[in-house]
Amino acid sequence: MTSYNIDQFSKITNIPKLNLRTWENRYSYLIPLRTETNIRVYNDDLLVRGINTKLLLENGHKISKVSKMNDQEIQLAIERIGQSDNKDIKVSYYLNNFIISAINFDEYKFNRLFIKALNEFDFIVFYKVIILPLLKRVGLLWLTNKMSPSQEHFLSELIKQKLYTLIDRTAVNNTSKEKWLLFLPENEFHEIGLLFAKYILSLKEYNVLYLGDNLPIDTLYGVAENHKIDNILLFLLANYSIKMSEEHLKKLSKIFPQGKIFVVTPNKKIKLPEQKEPSITLIHDLDSFIKLLDSN
Repeated sequence: MTSYNIDQFSKITNIPKLNLRTWENRYSYLIPLRTETNIRVYNDDLLVRGINTKLLLENGHKISKVSKMNDQEIQLAIERIGQSDNKDIKVSYYLNNFIISAINFDEYKFNRLFIKALNEFDFIVFYKVIILPLLKRVGLLWLTNKMSPSQEHFLSELIKQKLYTLIDRTAVNNTSKEKWLLFLPENEFHEIGLLFAKYILSLKEYNVLYLGDNLPIDTLYGVAENHKIDNILLFLLANYSIKMSEEHLKKLSKIFPQGKIFVVTPNKKIKLPEQKEPSITLIHDLDSFIKLLDSN
């Protein structure tokens, strides 16, 4: 079981450290273990209770009442929150519960939540308001050593599995539409955004050649010899990729001289090759990508 110090616990639950100390003294609530040097140590069970407590407080519950509730009573109160018609409350409910599923490595809970969310949200909305913020929050926690890498990987792999399943349901063979090439260059490993792009393109019945992550661009010469590629979509997110952006895009322009290149990147000052052709379009957010497809 993972252990957390008070700083980590506070960051993951979004409960200020002062509140934690106050509740511990006033209500004997969320009491951690203590090391030999008297440092607080929280376990996964306390972390789950802390996350749920924060959600309950945000939805009108008082800490004086919550501190007296057992696990079953807390869970019933959380489920009532999940039945709200308020979109923002529902989003908070799903974000918290997906994080809890990662903390506990609970695949059953994750699958149940995913199915439930798909019944309540259009998938594009679900991805935008829940999946993306979830990945951002968990990724930040992982990068700052607030969360175990194994928990982050567990969650990411489950999301990828769901995307693969959704993509399989949209499989088409429409030779009349443009062909898209999707890949991540070397040292890019975060495939979820690329899989989502494939799902959207498949929904719109485009032909998609999907090559996945960490692909050396020089290997694409074989693709160009055997396929007419109209559009190339890649993500440049890692620092190394952004540093190599000009070289990557020069190579792609040479390999696919007639293709249009679309680059998803948070960096608005990314360095582009000097040549004008083929066209290179930077995409900085999900809405821009969807609008781009709708305009075609």
